[in-house]
Amino acid sequence: MLKLIGKSLAVVLVIASIFCTAYADDAADMASAIEKTQNDLKNANSRAEMIKGSSDADKAAAQVKSISGGGANEQDMYSLAADVMGNMKGMSQEQIMQTMQQAQKDPEAFLKTWSPEQRKKLEELSGRLPASKQKNP
Repeated sequence: MLKLIGKSLAVVLVIASIFCTAYADDAADMASAIEKTQNDLKNANSRAEMIKGSSDADKAAAQVKSISGGGANEQDMYSLAADVMGNMKGMSQEQIMQTMQQAQKDPEAFLKTWSPEQRKKLEELSGRLPASKQKNP
């Protein structure tokens, strides 16, 4: 289950990184671009605007909604993704994109880069999700 959630968060973060790089005019602006992306991920209205017009973002949002069951769980997934996005402050656009591409390929390795608090939030969240009650999610 954690692998499934981790993969979903990786997908969300890939989409977030695309928007983050769009917000940045240059590498020096990446920290503020990450902060704006974090805020947009946490706010449902801003997130909807981010997703609108991007088929990749729309697919990721549908996957998150399916796994989370919607509502508070969905919001918690985006909030956790925003928190994890903060781990990338100080990275260049290229480094962020490489990290996100690697996260999609190997979610377990990506999860190991998270803080203990972030992993705990993921474990707590995964226990509340409808998908966790299925035998083969």
